[in-house]
Amino acid sequence: MMFDIMKRWLSMLGHRLGVALCLLYPTIVPKGIAEPWKYRKLMAKTWYIRFKAIRAERKHGSATERVKTVRRLRKALAPPLEHNPLVNVKVTTFDGVKVRLHEPSNKGGGGLLPGFIFFHGGGLAIGSSEAYESITRDLCSRLNAVVVSVDYRLSPENTFPSAYDDCLGVSKWFLKNGGKYGVDLNRVAMGGDSAGGYLTTLMTQALRKEPGLPRIKTQLLVYPNVQLFDLCTPSYQKCHQIFGNQNGILPNIAVVDFLSLHMLGESDRRFLKAALKNMHVSAEFKKSALYSNQLNVTQLIHERYRSSPYFDGPVNENDGDDKVWDQIKPVLMDPRFSPLLETNFRDLPPALVQTCGFDNLHDDGVIYAQRLQQAGVKVKLVNYEDGFHGIFSYQGPEGFKTANRMMDDVVSFTEENL
Repeated sequence: MMFDIMKRWLSMLGHRLGVALCLLYPTIVPKGIAEPWKYRKLMAKTWYIRFKAIRAERKHGSATERVKTVRRLRKALAPPLEHNPLVNVKVTTFDGVKVRLHEPSNKGGGGLLPGFIFFHGGGLAIGSSEAYESITRDLCSRLNAVVVSVDYRLSPENTFPSAYDDCLGVSKWFLKNGGKYGVDLNRVAMGGDSAGGYLTTLMTQALRKEPGLPRIKTQLLVYPNVQLFDLCTPSYQKCHQIFGNQNGILPNIAVVDFLSLHMLGESDRRFLKAALKNMHVSAEFKKSALYSNQLNVTQLIHERYRSSPYFDGPVNENDGDDKVWDQIKPVLMDPRFSPLLETNFRDLPPALVQTCGFDNLHDDGVIYAQRLQQAGVKVKLVNYEDGFHGIFSYQGPEGFKTANRMMDDVVSFTEENL
């Protein structure tokens, strides 16, 4: 036993030294980004995990091993979770899917409580309910709500529609059975960050069509990824010009890699190359009315976002790789995968949409907010100009002030609309 303890201690020491050395690695820290020194330290950890993950992929010849290494190191390097006496947490299953159930410790006999269904981020590949425990505990205590954090199946081991099916199963189960946990089923919120925001858009669309279920009362979309048809929007171009191909928390290559893992179960080189050039959609489909009216985000987004000095105009609007399109079309054109394929946005829940200034997914949040507003849905769109993708995960006294403001806004909007 002592040997195992010493082995773990040495392993952790090695990780910490590796992260410290990565502080020396060239890192782009753009002017105006939140708390530059904290950002540089976060990037040091990000570099270390990337280097180790790439090494694992090369050693084993497997993208799956790369993803598993990222998961393992993110867990090993996560700060210890402080005890929160206001929240009771247990791991259980809803509809056969693992969840973390958070209940206020002082529930007592004070009547029914609101509920909150939370979907974690991580590109549908590297997140977990455990990694988001501090956030979901905070939501539980601050909202005095029962919070369900869903451990949906991850890519590349489980491709589309596994995550969708798991989230929908848990959501339907909770909306039918949450009363046994003291939840007012007419006061249930839903939300998440990044991939979790993406899943929230899909779940609110699907649940609206389920007869006999209570309606989701409000949705919280933290820098959601809502479309994968146009991967050279103004915000994608901005991040590419600032961070290049490798720098930043979420470089453009990472977005398309997550997409490939989720759709295809592997990092498909031909797809990656085409997607980075906006060539993954066929030229013929780009000429269609459906693409022009619903999916061409660069042209559909409000004109002021196209006036960015980083925007060089639409990319390959009239070109595409037919072979890649034929490969991905069955998934990309599935409404369970692409929330912008929805034609009726009326009667969806009031939404808080949060975007960040240094985030390639900024315009995804904007276009979804636009679509909701056009349908008459109550929307609050907030942009955190100094924020970057992933910042929401780094809250608390040692975290980023912007992340804490984002959480404050999530709590306030939820309270106002539950």
